[in-house]
Amino acid sequence: MNKAVSRLFQLRKALDECEKDFGLTEYSEVERAVFSYITSNTNVTITSIKNDPYFSKYSLSTIKRAVLFLTTNNIVTAVQSSVDKREMILRFEN
Repeated sequence: MNKAVSRLFQLRKALDECEKDFGLTEYSEVERAVFSYITSNTNVTITSIKNDPYFSKYSLSTIKRAVLFLTTNNIVTAVQSSVDKREMILRFEN
């Protein structure tokens, strides 16, 4: 058990260092999580974020605020889906 707890802390430190490298330290926890989700997946929508089990602890409005922050600050882009015109596909274009 003690080894697992120690490993957990090592993972947290590694994550913190990666977030510093990407300049994410000023973002909130949910903004960092949404950013990571968008950069790790394709055809991401607010619905797909909300349906991921990791995001079950966040309300829809919290997720929408995080997406609004990321799009307003030109960190990610939102493009209308060609399949469902009601959906916006979120993309990170570095």
